[in-house]
Amino acid sequence: MAWRLLVFFLCAGAAWAQSSAYRSNAQFLTEDEAAQKATRLDVGRAQLLGADAAKVGENGEFTLRFTVGRAGMQTGGGLRIATAHDFGWDMWGGVRLQTADPQAANFLVYRTSTGAELEWKPWPQGGQVSLFREYHPWQTINQFLLKGAPLKQGDWIEIVYGSRGGGSPGVEIQPMDETAFEQKVYVDAEGKGEFLPLPQSPTIRVLPGEAKELIVAAKTDWVVGEPGWVNVWLDDGLGNPAMGYRGAIDLAAEPGASQFRASWTFSLEDKGAHRFSDVRFEKPGVYRVRVTSRDGKTALSNPFTVHETAPEERIVWGDMHTHTKYSDGRGTPDEMYAFGRDYAAIDFCSVSDHAFTTTDWMWDDIQRATAEYNDPGRYVTFLGYEWSGTTDVGGDHNVYTVDGRMPLYRSYNGYNYRNLRMYHGPNKMAGHVEDLFRMLGENFQDENLLVIPHYGGRRGNPEWHNKDLQRGIEVFSDHRRSEDWVSTYLEKGHRVGIVASTDNHSGNAGYGVRRVDREVGEDQDTYSRFSPAERGTALMAVYAESLDREGVFQGIYHRRTYATTGSRIVLRFSVDGLPMGSEGKKSGAPAIRVSAIGTDALKAVRIVRNGKIIHAVDPEGDRVEFEYMDRSGEEGPVYYYLDLVQEDGEKAISSPVWLD
Repeated sequence: MAWRLLVFFLCAGAAWAQSSAYRSNAQFLTEDEAAQKATRLDVGRAQLLGADAAKVGENGEFTLRFTVGRAGMQTGGGLRIATAHDFGWDMWGGVRLQTADPQAANFLVYRTSTGAELEWKPWPQGGQVSLFREYHPWQTINQFLLKGAPLKQGDWIEIVYGSRGGGSPGVEIQPMDETAFEQKVYVDAEGKGEFLPLPQSPTIRVLPGEAKELIVAAKTDWVVGEPGWVNVWLDDGLGNPAMGYRGAIDLAAEPGASQFRASWTFSLEDKGAHRFSDVRFEKPGVYRVRVTSRDGKTALSNPFTVHETAPEERIVWGDMHTHTKYSDGRGTPDEMYAFGRDYAAIDFCSVSDHAFTTTDWMWDDIQRATAEYNDPGRYVTFLGYEWSGTTDVGGDHNVYTVDGRMPLYRSYNGYNYRNLRMYHGPNKMAGHVEDLFRMLGENFQDENLLVIPHYGGRRGNPEWHNKDLQRGIEVFSDHRRSEDWVSTYLEKGHRVGIVASTDNHSGNAGYGVRRVDREVGEDQDTYSRFSPAERGTALMAVYAESLDREGVFQGIYHRRTYATTGSRIVLRFSVDGLPMGSEGKKSGAPAIRVSAIGTDALKAVRIVRNGKIIHAVDPEGDRVEFEYMDRSGEEGPVYYYLDLVQEDGEKAISSPVWLD
């Protein structure tokens, strides 16, 4: 541990230490401290002139005016206007501001009231050095430096995004709706290179589009005569709720329309979604629900099973890996949790922001929101965070607790003492995943913690494993379908359950957003190989005894899980009667039982033993059920899992069963 700290201090300017007596060499410990200095100096204020709202996927013109304060602005001073990682107009979807063609989209105009010259420089663009570490998650930056005579109090600088004066259609708007898309303004009044954040920066409200698609989901495991639910909402075609929808819909079960019919007329209070929460079926079977709007839209729910008697465990669906604006995502924890509950209709969720950019007050707010949205029997929330280490020190791991509170252990990854959004206090850090395991172990009791590696910006490293904490591994996410990487853990003998979550930075827990014009290829490493129109990209299924924190958490901890690429495929898999996630003793030829119900026609169902396919079935239709005897006689520890793919490309993978 000591040598890692020494290397880090040499590389990062001795920014951190484990001792509680150490104070960071950061000039400001919080962003508020820097903003207070800007206020004392009276560097100025920023506002939007004219439009302050736009609709997703369209074009607009926005004028940001900065009015110089008492401090004035010296030559060499200027502004840095930043937008959050992944959602800036300069990054998402390939938008680039430009000054070359006033008739083309994204034309940028900048000027001063005095005519003084400004120099524009964007980051990142054209191979220029990025300000990532210093500004993350606000590293999409447009810098405007004053090259002419100084400005005095009352003078102004105007930045016009998408100026239409020369015929430009305007600036392209991001495809995600957002309550407050912030244009974060930093000011260097003295020309010394110290850019201070304003205490308040302008925000743009990005509105959803009109309704394009019906989306319907239903509870997976029902019981005859007991209430279940069906959730319906309207998507604007870009993954956003069409909150202004006022149409009417009709619902009917397939088959057995006589068992369930319903109608609903949306009002503005519905915000584009409605949950039918007292739906009952009187006959056992497998059903789906067809929804038809009276303006011509139609959708079919996921399949669900109505049981004669209550099963000991029921399949519940969730997304445990989401990011809000407290790290590098969109929206607040409240908005993330609300979307997962009201639109994606998942059963459980966790906000898991990057720890290294989560300050203490943010962590307090995440804990508050997680507690407030937890509703046993309806919607379960878990406290979590992402520990973001580089692959050589363990890679990305998410940490979760079944409890309402836990310590936040940050990584050193990406730390910069100039970054105003990072934590600069004395709390202990975890420089290596082994340090994380050790520190978490001090709080581990009664299976109350989980650590799940994933393949994101920094893939998890199978060289380090803790069997008590590391109980699952994320195979599917918005980043990638990572069967190849997961195999490296299984091949090393790590007994991890298979899970999936979106790793969603869009604010849409359990759903994701529609990708726009993204090229995909089989050789891609850092982005998913999925259809550009696919959304959701990942869901975790858990066999839980109860829909509450204890029931769901125990299901994940004991590996009673499977992963899908977003569709609610029903999967049941056992070996010698042992359900997925189990460990047992090998005795004779293992009997493997498979049952699956797809959301589309099934293309292939494969049994995998120790990383190799040993049996494959090409089903007809959307259902399959069979038993296979493995008579190979293979000795030693073996593991089996099920790999399923549908005709539409959606996949599901079960947790393994291990036999010794």
